[in-house]
Amino acid sequence: MGLLKDLFSGGANTLVDSVGKVLDNVVTTKEEKMQLENEIRKSEMQFQLDLKKLSLEEQQMILGDMGNARQREIQMLNTANTTRLNRDLMPMMALGTILIVLALFYVLIFSPQIIKSESKDIVMYILGVLSAVLTQIYSYYFGSSAGSADKSKTLASMQPKQQP
Repeated sequence: MGLLKDLFSGGANTLVDSVGKVLDNVVTTKEEKMQLENEIRKSEMQFQLDLKKLSLEEQQMILGDMGNARQREIQMLNTANTTRLNRDLMPMMALGTILIVLALFYVLIFSPQIIKSESKDIVMYILGVLSAVLTQIYSYYFGSSAGSADKSKTLASMQPKQQP
């Protein structure tokens, strides 16, 4: 119980120091200490490399998902058997959401007497959620800034280097 109490009450520093002292007692020569330090550095570098690989895989999954959504949209628009409802539903929902957000902002800014003090927090919460949805709509239709930055980097790397 003492170990857990020390660990959770800020004794992690003491625990690390005691482990270091044990390692110093086990590792006696300078060569062994240098080898141990090298192995620790190698492990840290491998951890950082694995972390970067996971981050890259996650980014590729996100970009693949966005690409699939846009490809679905293109296929739906190009298919001859698509009904008008299927073709126009998503853009109409996006437009409706934009109009609702703008209307609520208008009511909040220009008609404060309509919103009672006890319901103002609820309206602010709803506006926050709708603003996040609005950001996602703009990102879907116009592209996100992160995706644009990545596209710019990719295009720049694809262009042949000009020599002076």
